Amino acid sequence: MRKRWCLLAVSVLLAPCAHAEDLSAESLSSLAEVGSATHEVVDDASSLSSLPELSSHALRGSAGATAGELDAKRRVPGSQGKRIRYTSVNEQGEKVPVTGALYNRPFAKGLVVLAPGTRGLGDQCAPSAGSSMLSSVGPGTTLNVNYEAPMVQMLLDAGYRVVVTDYIGLGTEGLHTYLNRVDQGHALIDAARATAKPHENVAFWGYSQGGGAAAAAAELVADYAPELNVVGTFAGAPPADPLGVLQQGSAPMLTAVAGFAAASYAETYPEFKEALDEHLTDEGKTWLEGLKTACVVDASLKSPTSFATLFKDGKSFAEIAEEDERIGKYLERNKLGKVPTSAPIMVLTNLDDDLVPEPQATQLAADYCKVGAPVEYRRVVIPGSPTQPLARGKVELTPKSPGSGHAVPLVLQTGNAIEWMDDRFAGKPMTQVCPSDVPDYQVVEGLNAVEITALVLAVLGAAGAAAWWAYPLVAPYLPQLQL
Repeated sequence: MRKRWCLLAVSVLLAPCAHAEDLSAESLSSLAEVGSATHEVVDDASSLSSLPELSSHALRGSAGATAGELDAKRRVPGSQGKRIRYTSVNEQGEKVPVTGALYNRPFAKGLVVLAPGTRGLGDQCAPSAGSSMLSSVGPGTTLNVNYEAPMVQMLLDAGYRVVVTDYIGLGTEGLHTYLNRVDQGHALIDAARATAKPHENVAFWGYSQGGGAAAAAAELVADYAPELNVVGTFAGAPPADPLGVLQQGSAPMLTAVAGFAAASYAETYPEFKEALDEHLTDEGKTWLEGLKTACVVDASLKSPTSFATLFKDGKSFAEIAEEDERIGKYLERNKLGKVPTSAPIMVLTNLDDDLVPEPQATQLAADYCKVGAPVEYRRVVIPGSPTQPLARGKVELTPKSPGSGHAVPLVLQTGNAIEWMDDRFAGKPMTQVCPSDVPDYQVVEGLNAVEITALVLAVLGAAGAAAWWAYPLVAPYLPQLQL
């Protein structure tokens, strides 16, 4: 299991490997072994791309006649996966093409439908659009990195077939809708319908944007595709309440993420667009238009750290949404937790998440409990974070880069989430855990120097391995980047 934690460390380029709330000397000291296992991890991750493509794009084409129909499939040089295109239905009831990737393996336990985290709005940002479905540089030097490729490998190693959606619009020459409950849910459900074998057990899986999409699919599947045998959903750090994320988030990259949502909603809801145009400054209009072709890396680097120059009177997006009903009602329309899921769902959040704040994710779990959904709420804490500092509050090891409080739990908890999913596929009963069942977190004090040293070595080992793995993928493009 330690191998699985460290493999995912490569995907976010940071973080020690441990159970998030297990702060015992034994568990923390064992982290010193991370560095020695790293090269084996890198070999596993790079097996997805032994003979990489020189260039690529998603598998474009028209929608088919039936939602959930697999319309095309093609092998990908340098990848274990295949690009696919299938048909889904958007919020307006229109049949639309959706691209993605399918990773098969023999004797699988079942199918995991993976909802990616935020990639951006440009066609080139689609996870399946990268060279060998790993990375590429698109128009305007936009950088597409499929940072969840190691997670795909972990799920394959755990015995699952995996299908990954690019979401509606992304990679198909149409604007990618973002944080749209119906569009995201349908994209996942129809990916399952297009690739699941008869009577095969299915699960939805996602973190960040993907966590919200997975939860949306879990809410919609009973009515939209009752024929699917869904056994569980993992929803990590889900942006369940768009307004709550705007009100509570603090990471500088929140501006770009909120901009993606604003651009998406403006294309989907004419009233939202009309209201938004009234509030944007000229600089804000130019910025929002640019986001429509940007991926998350370049969008974050090129966006201002606040909304002050983007909206008139220096107001924030949250303030405008609170004041203007034409905007606020569409954020509310895409809020999760109003209806129960039909199968068990795990909602995971980190107390120090600075991008998708813990309070709104915790509220999602509470809402599920209220409407009678089978939910297990997991609140995690990272050693060396503001909530759990080391050495009596004198040492914090959590990286200070924006969004690190959001990304690190994905590394620490993926192995645990896979174990939880294993139980769902095995038909084991789930224990209902609501936020009200979880006591307030108590800081653990007095961690010793050996434990702190182990954490430092783990961070350095994971970061060094990540750079070793990622550099060959991006090095050919570095001269082109002018960010």
